[in-house]
Amino acid sequence: MGERRLLSCLIFLVLNIVCEGKGMHRNAYATMMYMGTPRDYEFYIATRVMLRSLVKLKANADLVVIASMDVPDQWVQA
Repeated sequence: MGERRLLSCLIFLVLNIVCEGKGMHRNAYATMMYMGTPRDYEFYIATRVMLRSLVKLKANADLVVIASMDVPDQWVQA
């Protein structure tokens, strides 16, 4: 239950930062990365593809990734 509470707090903080205009853009694309499913690596790849596509398309929005503590550091830094 502690992880869910922490994740909820992180989501709340990220949304507040984006909504208060401290980000570069008015809108944001946000996704979450967490572990514990049989398809963790596939979800990680899908997240990277989505973010790279948005960068390539020059989307006029902030890009936000919320990662739980158990996501490998290599995935977060990629």
